[in-house]
Amino acid sequence: APARLTVPTRARTRALPARTRALPARRARVAPRAYADGAAEEVAEEVKEALDGSSLFLVGMMGTGKSSVGKKLAASLGYSFFDTDEVIEQVTKTTIPTIFAESGEDGFREIETQVLAEIAAYKKCVVATGGGIVKKKANWMHLRNGVVLCLTGTPTLLAGRITRDGAETRPLFKDVGNDVDAIAGKIEEMMKEREPMYANADVQVRLAEVDDAPGTEGETLDELNVRIMRCVRKRIEDDDTKDRLRSEPKPGDITITGA
Repeated sequence: APARLTVPTRARTRALPARTRALPARRARVAPRAYADGAAEEVAEEVKEALDGSSLFLVGMMGTGKSSVGKKLAASLGYSFFDTDEVIEQVTKTTIPTIFAESGEDGFREIETQVLAEIAAYKKCVVATGGGIVKKKANWMHLRNGVVLCLTGTPTLLAGRITRDGAETRPLFKDVGNDVDAIAGKIEEMMKEREPMYANADVQVRLAEVDDAPGTEGETLDELNVRIMRCVRKRIEDDDTKDRLRSEPKPGDITITGA
């Protein structure tokens, strides 16, 4: 039977040693929609049993699709879905670009931590977080109330996605406009800074690209959803993971630089 997680109280944290589980699926197998739906239903039941009510927190760079993936995962698992950026705009009654303009990134991060603390108190949620949420050490206490899933991708792929969505809506890209090459360069710099922090995630899943077409997505959202759930299930079922999930943090379990 799958190992079950013990969901800690809000005041406690749990340790999970950094374990990189990046899945470099460069070319995804194209499956019929009916097969993907059937696979999703089957694996979702297994993941729900393994999670035993624990929430899933999605972290990763901008452009990895945390919101769209999170909604899909939540629907498959029968979980509630939260997007921290959307919640921030709801409670502040303003936009994130406006918060950055008026309070700076530090001001935004303070609000982000408060919102995360409230959401982390709930069970059976899939939570899509902002790309920089991992930079603040205090946030990891809240993220550790569930299973942390990191979505990764190449700078070229992420830059293309951000450009299509409109880079002007992203405060951190306001100085590069909609220049896809400049955006890719900035993403690469940010990745280098955040890589040690993202490595603290329980599970890492790399977005697939087509081998002979860098920057071209190599799988559908349905296929990615199934692949992610299988990775989460396997991570929970790994040897002695159950004990680690119930443990308190130990020195070195979480690596945060500049925080």
